[in-house]
Amino acid sequence: MVTILLATLNGEKYLKAQLESIAAQTYENWQLVVGDDGSTDQTLEILREFQKEHPNQVTIYENNPPFGSAKGNFINLLRNSYGPHFMFCDQDDVWKRDKIYLTLQKMEALETRYGDKVPILVHSDLSVVDENLEMVAESFFQYANLPKRVMLNRLIVQNSVTGCTVMINRCLQQFFLRQLPIPKIIMHDYWAALIAKVFGKIGFVNEPTMLYRQHGHNSVGAKDAMNVKFLYGRLKEGKNSYRRMMIESMEQIQGFVGTYGKEIQDLDSYELLKNYGELYYKGKLRRLAFYRHNQVLKEGRIRKLMQWLWG
Repeated sequence: MVTILLATLNGEKYLKAQLESIAAQTYENWQLVVGDDGSTDQTLEILREFQKEHPNQVTIYENNPPFGSAKGNFINLLRNSYGPHFMFCDQDDVWKRDKIYLTLQKMEALETRYGDKVPILVHSDLSVVDENLEMVAESFFQYANLPKRVMLNRLIVQNSVTGCTVMINRCLQQFFLRQLPIPKIIMHDYWAALIAKVFGKIGFVNEPTMLYRQHGHNSVGAKDAMNVKFLYGRLKEGKNSYRRMMIESMEQIQGFVGTYGKEIQDLDSYELLKNYGELYYKGKLRRLAFYRHNQVLKEGRIRKLMQWLWG
């Protein structure tokens, strides 16, 4: 059984296509748990119609009051759902027919190797498409210039795990049942990736399992890392915007250490996380020395340049 967690908010335009792609999966032993965060369009009607078609597989919750963020919605769903495996699902994408099968196959291989008492996360590549599902880039990782291998010293400063491709096992889900520093968590998928990297294993499916629709209103979205217009925009946003993002990443790690620090057995990992979480309070030269010494650097020349200039 795979539990699919879907967060919705005014998603009527693309939601039906996503639901149809779930229903068309080659792996049929799934359940869908939806958290709607106060939709005022036809989202709930679309969901209820899908529930009628799959009465034993679909559960719908209406958040009252709304959480006000995809992060809060997903974390609540994760805390209140059950199953051996969980997948995150966005309302505006389209899954390829074998998405669940391929991801679960990788998950089961890792659980066979390491056991199901180890927190495991599996993610995949994805294809970037426009609002009409026309292909923009076959590979998101090439498009965004992101590394496929997740290293802790890079992960703390740059997340390369895309939530809508993620599957986690029950052991990792249990980490979300603690008292969490929600305001410090950047996104649910980022937090899950940190848990898996520090305490468990991360697996990767090296092929696109879904169509990642870009329409201008994505919560995160795909960015062409080599696009001159995008790079100019990032530079134009300037130091203050970039520093805010860096501070948010440091505060997230500070919250991570505060929540799980006593359980981190690898001393080097603990020191890396603890020191990065406290880095904002250091002078710029100390920060730059830390980045260099620990290779805590973002992927890509422009990203590195901004980190050296403003980090």
